Amino acid sequence: MQTTLSRWRPQRIELGANTEETVLHCAQGVRLKAYLTPAGGGAPAAGGAPLAIVIHGWLGCERSSYVRRAAAVLHAQGYAVARLLLRDHGDSVGLNREMFNSARVAEVVDACNLLIERAAAAAGAIVGFSLGGNFALRLACHERLHKHLLACLAISPVIEPAATVRAIDTGWAAYRLWFVRYWRSALAAKQTAFPAQYDDLNGAMRLSTVAGMTDYLVDRYLPFPNSRDYYARYDLRGDALAKLRIQARVVAALDDPVIPSAGLRAIARAAPLELELNPHGGHCGFVTNWQLGSYLDAAVTRFFAEHVPLRG
Repeated sequence: MQTTLSRWRPQRIELGANTEETVLHCAQGVRLKAYLTPAGGGAPAAGGAPLAIVIHGWLGCERSSYVRRAAAVLHAQGYAVARLLLRDHGDSVGLNREMFNSARVAEVVDACNLLIERAAAAAGAIVGFSLGGNFALRLACHERLHKHLLACLAISPVIEPAATVRAIDTGWAAYRLWFVRYWRSALAAKQTAFPAQYDDLNGAMRLSTVAGMTDYLVDRYLPFPNSRDYYARYDLRGDALAKLRIQARVVAALDDPVIPSAGLRAIARAAPLELELNPHGGHCGFVTNWQLGSYLDAAVTRFFAEHVPLRG
């Protein structure tokens, strides 16, 4: 119920009208899209205020309700905000020939570094949801992360990818149907953008489980020997987070239907990492009342106030 109700929260806070759509030119010719909103009423890239970079979950985009809400809440506090699209998400499917996979963390590091420079911000932090939370935590360990990016907040992050895929495929059917439906749509868009390279995607689109579709793509299009190896590339258990370079906080729920709690308890407790496990909250839900209030509003603003405070 928490997971479902959170999608229906009213959007009472809006982003500024000066949002700029920008394409970020990363290493090796990779291009990622972002939407940058300056603080207050200034022009894009006016600089000065700290920057909040918001990263959506798998198959989400800059318009996803949780992304818009977090961005709007932080903008209302006085932050500049950038909503970053992972490769092939939103309307960015035609920007890169090679398809998205969750191991592509280097290009997201590049994009975040470019955003902090584009905004001329002296400080910034990252907030990621679900798979975006997984990316945020890996960014926090990356040696090339910009020195002005000081902290990351991961909300309901994917910890053990294989377990999450099993939870989606074997849990409430509505979750599996949602992910499969939107993944089919995303693959169809990729095929339309690059028909010569992706002429064999129809087989994946006929499958009805996330695990089956992943196996199909790994066999034909992704640079991994098998799905087990692929999942291991972004698994955060064990010592994967032992080399955190910046302050990090995980906010998760023990009743999350797609992030098994066993994985949350199996991550390294490095000194810069805070782990907040709530008994209830679902997946990126955290509804506080029947007016669909969100605990995340306070959690996000508190985290940014602690680690990238506004001037004055």
